[in-house]
Amino acid sequence: MADSAPDSSQDSSLDSSLRVELLRDLEGLEALREAWDLLLAASECNEPMLSSIWLINWWRVYGSSDGRELCSLAWYRGQELVGLAPLCKRRCVEAGVGLQRVELLGSGEDEADETCSEYIGIIAARGQEQSVSESFGQVLRADAGLLGEWDELVLTALSSEVVMTPLLARALGKAAEYEVIGGAPFVHLPSTWDEYLAGMPSSRRYMIKRSLKEWEKWSGSKAKLRRVTSSDELDGAFDMLAELHAQRWQEVDHHGAFASPLFSRFHRETMRELLSAGALWLAWLEVDGQAVAAIYNIVWNNQVRFYQSGRKVDVPEKVRAGIVIHACAIQEAIAAGYSHYDFLAGTTRYKMQLSNNVRPLVELRLRRPSWRAKLRQIAQGGVAAGRSMRNEWRTRRRPTAS
Repeated sequence: MADSAPDSSQDSSLDSSLRVELLRDLEGLEALREAWDLLLAASECNEPMLSSIWLINWWRVYGSSDGRELCSLAWYRGQELVGLAPLCKRRCVEAGVGLQRVELLGSGEDEADETCSEYIGIIAARGQEQSVSESFGQVLRADAGLLGEWDELVLTALSSEVVMTPLLARALGKAAEYEVIGGAPFVHLPSTWDEYLAGMPSSRRYMIKRSLKEWEKWSGSKAKLRRVTSSDELDGAFDMLAELHAQRWQEVDHHGAFASPLFSRFHRETMRELLSAGALWLAWLEVDGQAVAAIYNIVWNNQVRFYQSGRKVDVPEKVRAGIVIHACAIQEAIAAGYSHYDFLAGTTRYKMQLSNNVRPLVELRLRRPSWRAKLRQIAQGGVAAGRSMRNEWRTRRRPTAS
């Protein structure tokens, strides 16, 4: 393992009063926890998946897989941390060519293990966004820079609504690719439940009210959430969530996300820290002492982020437990005075039925000129040409219709 002290021997920035350092191991990240939390709270992008809780646990669980190498950057003005790029490198193979890819912590996992972290990116204190983004661009352009050899940079799942996203796109230069990769539905919470319903289209309003009535008719009582409040309850509630999630996905012949040992380990450890920080909202609906549906939410910066859920499938068709549990959570979020209820990525039907806004998610990608990148481009062109020739040959060989 490399020395845990940050490497500042190649500090470079357009702003001479800004100093950038390289963090190469877990000890360097751990030493930064307190300053990291203060920086995040002082930034425009104060998100749970950019927190030290989420990303340090992610590195502990995923950092040793796929040959990842930590290469995070920290910016200081004097002794104050004003920017942080939580990054790592790993070797990828595309079109048969090996590449060194720089990615954000919380991204780049294999599909079976991925955490789907959203609203991640580079953190900068308010007022420091331009200096940090310009310095990041200069680090990338340096031939023998802090990041060493790399071929491709991928910054994914960025919020389109924070100032750092366009500033980073500008700092990466004209060669960078900017792509909207999806949307995150959310509710801008009003002051009352009735206002929320009144703001929905009539068809959605009817669906929500009908779902709550059908639940009450079936269960014999109004829907009410139970919630984890102590660490003693956490393991049992986690197992219950994983089981209900698996039941839901068995309908489409899938084992669900918690079937991944890495995914489950990451969330067991992260939930415990979130609970200790007062940020975990793990709740469920019960009927006759049995859990019927569960949700895993994170409360952060006076907002609720919905992350994962599960539900029983052997209930009457009209009983829409998934809709009901979110309706209850939205009611509680309004009562608590939270400003948003965010469904994160995915414009699936139930999310759109309950939300009234959608936030685009963005990916920035930059390919560095190198022999590997050029070889990959040639290989990709060859693959495309091969497909075209094969399709043309098949077309010629195919018998004509009578």
